[in-house]
Amino acid sequence: MRHRKIKSRLNRTTEHRAAMLRNLAVALVEHERIRTTKPKADALRPFVESLVTLAKEGSLASKRLAISRLQDRFAVSKLFDQIAPRSKDRPGGYLRIVKDGVRMGDGAAMAFIEFVDAAPGGDETTERPRDRRKLLRQRMHQRRKEMARMRQA
Repeated sequence: MRHRKIKSRLNRTTEHRAAMLRNLAVALVEHERIRTTKPKADALRPFVESLVTLAKEGSLASKRLAISRLQDRFAVSKLFDQIAPRSKDRPGGYLRIVKDGVRMGDGAAMAFIEFVDAAPGGDETTERPRDRRKLLRQRMHQRRKEMARMRQA
């Protein structure tokens, strides 16, 4: 029975879901802000927050445990050396999820997931969303024009 098992399965097998979360976590630690679907961001948040809590502890055992979960030594070293010291006074809630409209292809709800205490303006992705939204609006406007022309013909 599946009573009270609330964790989302994201329509994937266990192995696929674990690999996807691992890859998303490595990308998040590397870039400190990524854009993904809202359900994936919701599933990623507790995974990465437990890793940050491990990194705050800083012991060799916790480092080995983080390496076994992430499978990427460079991401673990950044997590332990840069991200954990920034959030040493914070008791939890290291990540923020910001909604970002829908994806043009399939209408999936998109969101940014980022570290709360990341340096503002430190990443080049901070200016991309506006440009991307403007481009999507222009594309939608062009498609509507084309559809109207096709109906008239």
